[in-house]
Amino acid sequence: MPGKHVRFSDGNVFYSPKPTPESSFSESTPSPSYSESSLPSSSGPHTPPQQNTYLPLALPTGPVAIHPLLGFHPFVAPVIYDVSLPPHTLSPNVHASPLSLPASVLDDPATQPSMHTITLVNDKLPWRLTIPPSKHFVSVRDLLEALYCFLRHPVLSSEYNTLPNQEAKDQVSIAFHTRCRQAASKEASEEQYHKGVKRVDFLCGRNRFMGLSSTKYGPHVWALNLS
Repeated sequence: MPGKHVRFSDGNVFYSPKPTPESSFSESTPSPSYSESSLPSSSGPHTPPQQNTYLPLALPTGPVAIHPLLGFHPFVAPVIYDVSLPPHTLSPNVHASPLSLPASVLDDPATQPSMHTITLVNDKLPWRLTIPPSKHFVSVRDLLEALYCFLRHPVLSSEYNTLPNQEAKDQVSIAFHTRCRQAASKEASEEQYHKGVKRVDFLCGRNRFMGLSSTKYGPHVWALNLS
């Protein structure tokens, strides 16, 4: 794009934040770590998997249902959430949900029956996100916080260059500059610019969470739907 440039992180190291105590909608510090696989694969080191003392649960053999707050609704999602923002900004959609939601709902299992790992995929992202539990199963909170951390991860120039054509690169560039301009202040905007392109920019502005839908890859793999 003429006159437009994008920046990239010098490295590909992700440091998982330390787990935090029980929190409510108003807490913004993400807690769970994650593992990932990417196409193309990343050349940098990965965060070691979080060590848990729980006994792993076998994947269920029968039907698996996603939590109502996370289910895919093509027209009216049960929550209003921009995945480029911290999970504490999530709010109930008054057209689909109660006017208020207890904070404890975030600690519900993300699926029924519960699972010890959930993987998210999206056709705009060349990476997949595998979410471990913070306790004995993946909770709604685990999923939302891991997704936010995942999308804030810097993009390498080698990953940017795998985009199929110049039009796709231009779309990511537009999303990057738009995100920087929307920062709260000039200083914050400059800070975001110097941090470079992030995975959320690959969504090209399709940041509205519309829910998760099942895939053919197994009960633990869910498609992330956005608009």
